[in-house]
Amino acid sequence: LNYDFKKFLNRNHNLTLLLGEEYIRTKEVVLTNSVHGFPETFGFDRARKLTTQSKETLTQNFYSPDDKLFSLFGRVNYDYKGKYLFASTFRADASSKFSKANRWGFFPSVSGAWRISDEEFLSETKSWLSDLKLRASYGEAGNNRIPPGQMVQSFVSNSTVWVNGFNSYWAASKTMANPDLKWETTVTKNIGLDFSLFKTRLNGTAELYQNNTKDLLLEYFVAGTGYDTQYRNLGETRNRGVEFSLNWSAVRKKNFDLTVNANIAFNENEVLSLGGLDFVAGTSGWASSDIPADFYVKEGRAVGRIYGYKSEGRYEVSDFSSYTNGRWVLKDGIANASGVIGTVRPGSLKLKDVSDNGNSNITDADIGVIGNVNPKHTGGFSLTSRIFSFDLGAYFNWSYGNDVYNANKIEYTSTSKFNSRNLISAMESGKRWTNLREDGTISNDLAELEAMNAGTTMWSPFMNKFVLTDWAIEDGSFLRLGTLTLGYTLPRSIASKLKMKSLRVYASGYNLWLWTNYSGFDPEVSTRRKTPLTPGVDYSAYPKSRSYIFGLNVNF
Repeated sequence: LNYDFKKFLNRNHNLTLLLGEEYIRTKEVVLTNSVHGFPETFGFDRARKLTTQSKETLTQNFYSPDDKLFSLFGRVNYDYKGKYLFASTFRADASSKFSKANRWGFFPSVSGAWRISDEEFLSETKSWLSDLKLRASYGEAGNNRIPPGQMVQSFVSNSTVWVNGFNSYWAASKTMANPDLKWETTVTKNIGLDFSLFKTRLNGTAELYQNNTKDLLLEYFVAGTGYDTQYRNLGETRNRGVEFSLNWSAVRKKNFDLTVNANIAFNENEVLSLGGLDFVAGTSGWASSDIPADFYVKEGRAVGRIYGYKSEGRYEVSDFSSYTNGRWVLKDGIANASGVIGTVRPGSLKLKDVSDNGNSNITDADIGVIGNVNPKHTGGFSLTSRIFSFDLGAYFNWSYGNDVYNANKIEYTSTSKFNSRNLISAMESGKRWTNLREDGTISNDLAELEAMNAGTTMWSPFMNKFVLTDWAIEDGSFLRLGTLTLGYTLPRSIASKLKMKSLRVYASGYNLWLWTNYSGFDPEVSTRRKTPLTPGVDYSAYPKSRSYIFGLNVNF
C-alpha cells in the first residue's frame, strides 16, 4: 500500500507512506542414491544407463523442515522544499528457524539529509557550486541464513547392507541441535557528503561508515560431542572505513567527450567479542586432516588471519654434521622439523623455530600468523569517451595489500602420501633438490649431494604430509582491466535511409589484462566458502576466462 499526502499539504512539503506484508515458504527434500558393484567391464556411460546391473544401491533421504518467513514493513519519506529530507523504515520479521521466544526480529532505520547548497547563505556560490548535500543514517538489518530445523535434532534416513537383518536405519545428522538460536543483527551507521561543482562537471562523494554485527550465526565445530558441528550465535564484529568516489567530465565538446570516474575504499575489520571463547578455529579443509586449522578468529583481530609455519627454505648439507648408521645428524642449534615433515635429510623443507622452547624441535607452538587476506584498500576507475561516432569505455578495478593462501602451490610441490605432485615449474629438474644419482641410486654422501644440487633453489618434494608455510602465502595485489568496449554508431542520415532510427555496432572484451605478482591463475579468488572464517584460499579454482562479444544495437 502506497499513499501520497499531497492533498493535505502545501507544495513545500512532500510526504509519502508505504506499508507492506510478505510471506515466503520454502520446501526441500534431498534424495541421494549411491550405486555399487558394477561389472568391471563397465565404463561410466554404461554404469549411468544400466544402474540395475549393480549389486547394491544405497539410498539416503533428508527431509528438511519447511522454511517460513513472515514479514511486516513500512516506510515514511518526507522532505521540505527538497532541502531537508527524512526517511524512516521499520521491519518486523518472524522466522520458523528460531523458537517462539526468539522468532521475531525488529529492525528500524532512519536517515536524513540537508541540501546545504539550497540555503540562502550559499546563494553567491551558484556559479561554481551546483549541489552540496550532507546526509547521515542509522539502520538495523537481520540475518537468518542458516539451514532450517536447527532447534530440534534432525535425523537422516539411510539404506544399508552392512547391518544384518536391516536394509535401512534412521540416525541423527552430524549437526547438533541448538534451541537457543536467534536473529543475527547488523547495525549500520554512516555519514556522507555529496557535492557537484562547475555545472555538474565534477561530482563526488565522501562517506564514513561503521557496521557492527552481533549474535553472528556461525557453524561451530564441537569435537568430542558425537557431532561434527553446531550452529551458534557467537560474538560481535565491526567493519568501519571510508569511501571516496569522483566523477569528472573532463571534455564536453560537440564531437569529443571524455569522462573519468574513480573510487577507493578503506575498510578495517575487527572481532569485538567471541562470546567468552578464547578463539574460533576455521579449517579450509583442502588438505583433509593434514592441516587441521589454518585460520583462527580472536578478539581484537580481523577475520581472515592465516596461521601456519614460517619457512626457512631447505636443509642444506652444511646443516648436518654426519650421516651415521643410516641417520642424518643435525648440527647443534639447527631446528629439527621431523615432527612436522617426517624424515629430515639434506634438501628437506626447513621450518623456522619461533617458539623459543629451548629444544630446537619444531612443534605446534611454532605456528603463528603468516598472512592476512584483508586488503589495505580496494577501488576502481573507468574512462569513457566519444569521438565523433565512435565510443570507448575502459573499466579497471584493483585490490592492494591482501594476501592469498595458495594451496595449489603446496599440493603441487609435495608428494606427501600421494605420488607425482611435482607438477609446477618450481619443482622441475634443475630447480629442485634431488637425492638420486644418474643411475637411480640414492646418495648419502655430503660432498656428492652438495655437488649434485649446486644451483638448485627448491627443496625436495617428499614429506609425510602437506605443510602450510608462509612460502604459500602470496601478495594478492592486482590491477585488472575488467571490461573494454569499442562501438560505432551509424550517422542518422545513413540510418534513416536504411529505415532505422539508429544503428550501433560494438565489440567488448572481458578480463583482458591483469597486472599482479601472484603466481597462481588469478589473485581474485576465494574457493573455501563453506564457512566465512576461511576467506582468500586458492584451491582448484578454475581460471577466470577471457571473453569477447560482438554486438549490434538497432532501433526502428
